[in-house]
Amino acid sequence: MRAFHDEKLIQRRARIAQFASWGGLGVLAIGMVISFRANPSEPNYQLWILGSFGCLILGFIAAQVGGYNMRRFGRSPRPDERLAKELKGFDDRYTLYSWMLPAPYVFAGPSGIYTFAVREQGGKVSNVGDRWKQPFSIGRFLTAFGQEGLGNPTVDAAGDAKKMQAYLDKHLPGEHLEVQPIILFLNPGVDLDLNNPAVPVVMTKSLKGLLRQRSKEKRVSNDTLQALEQLFQSTPK
Repeated sequence: MRAFHDEKLIQRRARIAQFASWGGLGVLAIGMVISFRANPSEPNYQLWILGSFGCLILGFIAAQVGGYNMRRFGRSPRPDERLAKELKGFDDRYTLYSWMLPAPYVFAGPSGIYTFAVREQGGKVSNVGDRWKQPFSIGRFLTAFGQEGLGNPTVDAAGDAKKMQAYLDKHLPGEHLEVQPIILFLNPGVDLDLNNPAVPVVMTKSLKGLLRQRSKEKRVSNDTLQALEQLFQSTPK
């Protein structure tokens, strides 16, 4: 299995993660200092309070932006590195493309073309059809600022596949390729309760098994794989 990623994009987003994280903390600190120093007896007291709240809001937004990018690009092993490790064992006809195409993670090989909607949540996660829920817990509360919300993996998976499908239909219309979405949980500590999910959902330990099973059902010719590689490698960064 081969793996490619956009190194320039990853480095750029890692720098954004550092600047936004530290900048956000700095702005939050300024907001706290202003709130402590504001004196109700001063005529500009309300402006000081507004400035303090403004700093807190901007600092929070910057910290969230920094955290988002840090989880994906600033910490090793990154999600794409963990994915590449989990997919070892497939031969060189299979390729993982990370942050190079309309969808963040695209896996192409004789068994088909897949997009991965990656999640790193741990603990209890339940699903019914296209609805998702993660119950409240003290652990989640304590890590609320260090971990992003679950969101709706089904919507994200379908969106990634749709963007990738449109890209292939535009550039390789004669191949009639079907992009298959997969929701992938990277955290081995996740406890999944699945009830007829609208999109296939797997943990990393089951990913290879699912893909190998799919290889018995769908095949992509070597000529098509070569056309895909030429297209993907030539995609503007």
